[in-house]
Amino acid sequence: MVKILIIGAGKGGTALLHMFHKDTDIKIVGMVDKNPSAPGFEFAKQNNIPLSYKLEDAIKEFEFDVIVNVTGSKEISNYLKENLPPGIEIIGGLSSMLLWRLIKERQDREEELKKGLHEHKTLYKIAVELASAEKSEKIFDIILTSAMELTNTPAGSIVILDEKNGMLRMVLAKGFSQRFISKSTMWLPRTKGLTKRILNSAQPTIIYDITKETSPTVNPAIFEEGVRTIIGMPLQYKEKTIGILYLDDFKPRNFTEREVSILTLLATNATLAIDKMQILEKTEVLAITDELTQTYNHRYFINTLSNELYRAKRYRHYVSLIMLDIDNFKSYNDDFGHIHGNYVLSIVAAIVKKIVRSIDTVARFGGEEFCIILPGTTKENAVLMAERIRTEVDKVCVPEWSSAVSRKITISLGVASFPEDTEEQELLIKKADEAMYAAKKAGKNRVFAFKTG
Repeated sequence: MVKILIIGAGKGGTALLHMFHKDTDIKIVGMVDKNPSAPGFEFAKQNNIPLSYKLEDAIKEFEFDVIVNVTGSKEISNYLKENLPPGIEIIGGLSSMLLWRLIKERQDREEELKKGLHEHKTLYKIAVELASAEKSEKIFDIILTSAMELTNTPAGSIVILDEKNGMLRMVLAKGFSQRFISKSTMWLPRTKGLTKRILNSAQPTIIYDITKETSPTVNPAIFEEGVRTIIGMPLQYKEKTIGILYLDDFKPRNFTEREVSILTLLATNATLAIDKMQILEKTEVLAITDELTQTYNHRYFINTLSNELYRAKRYRHYVSLIMLDIDNFKSYNDDFGHIHGNYVLSIVAAIVKKIVRSIDTVARFGGEEFCIILPGTTKENAVLMAERIRTEVDKVCVPEWSSAVSRKITISLGVASFPEDTEEQELLIKKADEAMYAAKKAGKNRVFAFKTG
């Protein structure tokens, strides 16, 4: 092990001290500087490296093989030559500068290797997490959090492209104000806008300072938020762009080639994970959806009603059920064929879905019957909802395809509620069904609520 005494605790000496201290083949036996406030002394104290304010005392006190003189003083250089015992190596002047550069280059290479190893480990960890994620929300969070951490970026977002209408939907944002997020939930890309440029490019788009950018145009909300630097990574799979990963900084900055390369790898993994999850989620939706009416199917209805009744019993809430049947539906099929009948089913389903709340569940119960689950809704309010649906359907006329005449669509609806009518799931369905058939017997195109007794 080489024992080194450093003379000079200024900038150069401090840099050498940091570098030598990391080398296991070197021992720093002491540091000398006449200035007690020299910057290198603080680090030396923290690492129990002996200090001296007088060169004469240090030479007598410390045992060393090499002296590194970074003071640049000829007086000190001459003193060392005259007073050091034979065999002691003196490194000073240009030699000490060269030594510093060589050591720094070596340590920079080591740091780069460590950084590269850390990044590869991080990317591997991200890939594992993405593979095990079971929901899109989790995938989005992993992607955005990782991208921000790998590039030390304070803000970012992920937007997904809807192929059907060309709209972009922000699925996750971090580091922004709630005001910005609420204003940027969904938008259509402008022809000369930044989003359009990114979507049309296979490469990352970087704007180093948006205040100096004239083309493409940037969303004014970005300026209001104080963003200065933007990088947009297109999320592409098989030449299809499914979205964009944005990273934003509130001060001008450069993204290094290394950072862009890492983000490109991350974006590739992210795109594969998102595409896979979208396929799985579409498959799951198909499994619980009636293809014709795009309402939920019977199995999903039964499971949802069971869950809602469980919650209602636990928290003492109301749950109401509406049973709906299209009046004279058989005649549509008999007179004009099943295609016409399917058209009528789709129209009624669309009207119902437009009227109900987001927390309500609309399902095709079978044939021309639909069920609507209304959580937290009393029988009185459920009847009002049913009447509103009936009124809207009653306004619709569908053409009789074999003539110029139009035929009205009417529906009959029955309402039953938990816990007023029953606390049992099967009985709730039965009683809503009975109320619906009572409406039909009374003349159709009306709403009946179940009456006990």
